[in-house]
Amino acid sequence: MEKELQFNLFKGKRGGRRPGAGRKRIHSKGVSHLKRETVSKRSPQHINFKFKSFIRNKDCLKLLKRSIQNAQKMGLKVIHFSLQSNHVHLITEAENNEVLTKGMRSLTITFSKGLKRGSVQIERYHLHVLKTLREAKHGIMYVLFNEQKHTKKKASKIDGYTSVLYLEDGVKLVRNYAIKNKVTLSIEKIWEEFTILRPSGYLLSKSLKDLAVI
Repeated sequence: MEKELQFNLFKGKRGGRRPGAGRKRIHSKGVSHLKRETVSKRSPQHINFKFKSFIRNKDCLKLLKRSIQNAQKMGLKVIHFSLQSNHVHLITEAENNEVLTKGMRSLTITFSKGLKRGSVQIERYHLHVLKTLREAKHGIMYVLFNEQKHTKKKASKIDGYTSVLYLEDGVKLVRNYAIKNKVTLSIEKIWEEFTILRPSGYLLSKSLKDLAVI
């Protein structure tokens, strides 16, 4: 039996199709590129996105607020925000996926370009639709008290890096959180000129009312 000859038709030193050529696939544990959850005006959204560099400072906070205002011009209602060391949390309301996409594109592009650090956003934003009153309450508390949750400090500051103090009953909400978690929280305001939108949907409106009740 004659030995079968094998030919490498793509053999070459550079360029062209050949085994192992091309950009290597990046196996990321980040946000999947599958189809997003369906969004409607009845269900608010919890969104977060990450960056390669430290962003928790006054300049980045001012930039985030400008980015939020641009997103709101596209129809996306940003109800709450939290600026952490390398990521941002948002509670939003959007009538549909198209409004959400346009608003978030405006927000992330404005923020990333404003940092002037090149390509800094690590991955596409993560979306979780809040479908029940319990989910909405947990989402709000997670966003507004994110630093306290991660650091687990017995004493820390509630400051303008979240939108909690822009709430009508923000101080009550802070007090309730401190009592429930047995921590001491002092209050420091930063960039007081910003105004957040009031929620229009039932879930967020009811959640905020319940959470502020003493």
